Amino acid sequence: MSHRTHRRTPKRRRGRRRLVEGLGQAALYAASATLAGGLVHELLRLVRISVSSC
Repeated sequence: MSHRTHRRTPKRRRGRRRLVEGLGQAALYAASATLAGGLVHELLRLVRISVSSC
């Protein structure tokens, strides 16, 4: 009987790496969304100031 029949289970490193990458992407998306929201807020504020000054 060959010893190759009892294969070791592959270590689950890829799953953890994908999870970390996914979390990193989610954090990046959240940061960019927050930044975009802040920029939009600032632009609206500037537009209101310029409109009110006219």
